[in-house]
Amino acid sequence: MIAWMFPGQGSQRPGMAAGLEASRELFEIAGRILDVYLRRVCTVIPDAGPKGAFPPDLLQPALYATCTGASRALSSRGLCPDAVVGHSLGEYAALTAAGALAYEDGLRLVSLRGKAMLNAARRNPGGMAAVIGLDTAAVREICEGVDGEVWVANLNTPTQTVISGVDEALAQAAEACKAAGARRVVRLEVPIPGHCPLMEQAALEVAALLADIQVKEPICPFYSCVDCEPHSDPAEIKGLLVAAMTSSVRFFETLERMQAGGITSLVEVGPARVLCGLARHSVPDLPSASVGSDAEAEAFGLAALDGAVEPHRKAGVAVDD
Repeated sequence: MIAWMFPGQGSQRPGMAAGLEASRELFEIAGRILDVYLRRVCTVIPDAGPKGAFPPDLLQPALYATCTGASRALSSRGLCPDAVVGHSLGEYAALTAAGALAYEDGLRLVSLRGKAMLNAARRNPGGMAAVIGLDTAAVREICEGVDGEVWVANLNTPTQTVISGVDEALAQAAEACKAAGARRVVRLEVPIPGHCPLMEQAALEVAALLADIQVKEPICPFYSCVDCEPHSDPAEIKGLLVAAMTSSVRFFETLERMQAGGITSLVEVGPARVLCGLARHSVPDLPSASVGSDAEAEAFGLAALDGAVEPHRKAGVAVDD
């Protein structure tokens, strides 16, 4: 059984949708609904500039549209997931791929989500930092011992944990993690202290919009990184999307639960191989691959026709180590 994984912020790259024909229509829809122009931001590679040089208010819609384009490249070739999971923002593309959330509604949600998170960050300036080489329990204990607002935000692998909080407390926790033996502590290029109680107001805004949006039962289990469990009930899914705003992203624990539930392969559907890298450190015996372009989707489809890949719930999908 094959699960599709959808990445969140941090997976963006210049020209990330240049090889996705399906994204053209998705960008046009975004223009009509949000009055934003995503095509140039997502398909043109600038002469210079940092990896994350996307307008902050457009980043979440841009990633959502790109990941949805990648999933459509697979589905147009008869491929369908046996389960879906998303890392933070990626949950919205995961639900869209599973038929639970209409793309247009997802656009409205991620646009509001991004703006609400930025507004929350203006009220409580802070950020996030990745702690590498220290187990989660040790990082959590350090955060709880800091005199200030800092929390465990992402459990990416057993030895990669992201912490989140206000600047001063974040810096204190980072130094304490280094002293405790962390190999590296890297401040992320994220202008918000995500997945912590500082996002409570943003969560309320997402909840208010979700109340008027239809979420259907997905065609396959949706694994939430809030509780690591598979879900199909629309009301539960709505509640988990709201809870995810202030809760830790328990990504590696969710992958472990998926493996225990019968998942045998993973496909990262999006512009990078960020989640594949995390999976190799978390569930190393699960093969993984990535699809971020029409060419990669076509290769998967051809491999399925040749019978060279593991059976898929509909047609087939290629995976590799």
